[in-house]
Amino acid sequence: MEFLVSFFDNWIGGFAIMIIMSIVIAKACDIFELAADYLGRNMADGVKGATINAIGSSMPEMLTTVFFLIFYANTDIAEGFAASVGGDTGSAIFNSIFIPMLVIGMVLFTVVGVKGIKVAKKVILRDGLFLIAAEILLLILLSSDYITTWHGWVFTIFYLIYLTYTLKTMTKEEMEGDDDEEEDEEEPETWYEKFLFNKQDGRPLKAWLLLLLGTTFIAVGSAGLVRGTEFIASDLQINPLFIAFVLVAAASSVPDTIISLKDARKGNYDDALSNVLGSNIFDITISMGLPLAIYLMVTGEPIYFKEAGATLIDIRIMLLVVTVITMLVFYLSKELKWKQVSILATIYIFFIVYSLSAGAYLEGLQNPFSDAAGGFIEFLNKPGGVADSLRDVANWITGGWHK
Repeated sequence: MEFLVSFFDNWIGGFAIMIIMSIVIAKACDIFELAADYLGRNMADGVKGATINAIGSSMPEMLTTVFFLIFYANTDIAEGFAASVGGDTGSAIFNSIFIPMLVIGMVLFTVVGVKGIKVAKKVILRDGLFLIAAEILLLILLSSDYITTWHGWVFTIFYLIYLTYTLKTMTKEEMEGDDDEEEDEEEPETWYEKFLFNKQDGRPLKAWLLLLLGTTFIAVGSAGLVRGTEFIASDLQINPLFIAFVLVAAASSVPDTIISLKDARKGNYDDALSNVLGSNIFDITISMGLPLAIYLMVTGEPIYFKEAGATLIDIRIMLLVVTVITMLVFYLSKELKWKQVSILATIYIFFIVYSLSAGAYLEGLQNPFSDAAGGFIEFLNKPGGVADSLRDVANWITGGWHK
């Protein structure tokens, strides 16, 4: 056992763990997605993607927050929570840019006769506005000097409001649906498809059991992602926030990518995009808020976040700016074509370059890119600047929450 620990307790082992856990999460996602598809079979287009699919595919983000809080509880809880926020934020950026880019490109390249993808404007407007509101909430509240259980509950309540509104957008006819099973079901291939579909009776119960099984394996994969982050950060002497911001974000977004691609192959373009946007809302509200609320309610102690939060200001602003740009691209385009793919690719390259440059700047490395990123960070954190203004507003709102 000690040999295994020493073998993985370095940056190479950390990367290996992350790759293995990404595969585990991907396989668990297949099980979860089958069960979610069955349970959401009567939901309207765009609603299933924003609710059941989004919640299921965001389980890795929520569970990585849980494990960051647990694993860093006895060392630096503020650093651990900041890393979890970085993972959720990076995942949201990955979802907003990379997954739509991949989905649009896959459809245009593989589906004969399709020259553009149309997505319902109401889906973009509904989920996009809620997402922007959630990110403004994130930008302000995480500027507090102290993070308390009330921070977590506010984010959780926000998601419940979004979920209630989304479900209410379904018409009565859509809610009633058609409970009859399809007569031309495909022959089950995998063991979990056979488990669910071989018999007509008891399918809802079996779907919930598969949902639970998928969640369990996703939890295992999420714990592995956090351990891999620890090993890489410790060996390379890098703040785990930046490992989480890029690597954990991409690895935990595997389910979102798989589900969106499968929806797109079926022609469910509204679900493919609403899954991405709904997942982002879930990531920065429930995935972060609910574990935080429960953890701090149990411990009874707030997290002193002034220093750790200062490393997040540029990331949170970048998330908001990227979201506004991508929502404008989606909303103003009559169809999503190769032009939109190029725009998204350019934004994502900028995101990666900035992330690496900001990490290099904070680690004391100097080059033209890190100097540019450092200039932006210093501008935000100068006395009386953006960071101080956000902190004043946040402390005014939350000042009594930690007393």
